Amino acid sequence: MFSLPRPVGTAIPPPPIYALANFDPADITGSIGSQPLGDGSAPLQFPKVNRKTKGDSALARAREPLPPLPPIAAIEPLPDAETDAALKNEKVGGRFEPYSEYEFPEVLEPGKMPAEADIAPGDLKGAGIDNSKDEGRLYFGADPFAGEQEALAPWRSGEAPIVMASRASGDSDIKQSALGPPELAEGPPGETIAGKGEVTGVDARPKSPAERLALSSKARVKAEKCLANAVYFEARGEPVRGQIAVAQVVMNRVFSPFYPNDVCGVVYQNAGRHLACQFTFACDGTPDIVTEPDAWVRAQRIARDMLDGKLWMPEVAKSTHYHAYWVHPSWVGEMKKMYKLGVHTFYRPLNWGDGSDEPHWGDAKTTEAEVKKL
Repeated sequence: MFSLPRPVGTAIPPPPIYALANFDPADITGSIGSQPLGDGSAPLQFPKVNRKTKGDSALARAREPLPPLPPIAAIEPLPDAETDAALKNEKVGGRFEPYSEYEFPEVLEPGKMPAEADIAPGDLKGAGIDNSKDEGRLYFGADPFAGEQEALAPWRSGEAPIVMASRASGDSDIKQSALGPPELAEGPPGETIAGKGEVTGVDARPKSPAERLALSSKARVKAEKCLANAVYFEARGEPVRGQIAVAQVVMNRVFSPFYPNDVCGVVYQNAGRHLACQFTFACDGTPDIVTEPDAWVRAQRIARDMLDGKLWMPEVAKSTHYHAYWVHPSWVGEMKKMYKLGVHTFYRPLNWGDGSDEPHWGDAKTTEAEVKKL
């Protein structure tokens, strides 16, 4: 007789061994596998979770609003008679001392006011009253810091200080106050003589961005170059008004407290972060080379007129953001849509207000005239 081995795959598999997981630290031998089929009479045991080191969730979840606070019962005021009675009838004693020594000295008795009406408030000696012994208490309390209670002497005749307003401050925006002498005032009474750039008078106008930024000759050339780069590389294919709108967005950011306060700082903000800067042309890795001379000349003209305060589009207003129609940024839900022109849509954040407290310049009529020239 021959004994042949059992063919592969014909053996009966062993029954599955299972056991409830138990993470009891006292179980040293290990409960998994100690009872292959488990104890049917024992209660079910589930894993225990240790939540001692559990921290706050990193995910922001919507929470239900808190219930309203219970109404506060109105407190009825006590009558005046009852309020004063306890204070008047209670005798002062114990650790509290009467305050009679801190009372102000009686300077004048009723009916004995001086006849001179032009006596200064501090010149009581002119009225025949000598209260020099009590002036130290009157101004410094009953226990002054100084060893001796010296009286405050009034200014002598002609020695009192005079507050003078100065015109040599260097800032034309500072208006003179009413403290100045009458000879500094100019023009008819009731009129404010404003410095250059204020919106008042016949020939006055709002300050231009270049004046507000105090651009010198070198700084002006640099600002025009940066602004012209933004107009050319961002919107040279747009109509003239679309290019002006981009330049206006740049200047709105310059005067916004949330961005750098200079033109080049706004245009090239985060330029070192690839495709994560404010204006794509500054961080897309493509060399900024001018290939359309006519468009570059137009961008330079727009930058110069924008800094001179000749261009302003009321439709764009105080917009600080824009995007092309083929881009769908995530921040649109937080913005107020201001205007759509060409391929660009312009926005301003909802929680930034309308920007009425920020400077403005130019007008629509002058802008239309400049557009025709461009």
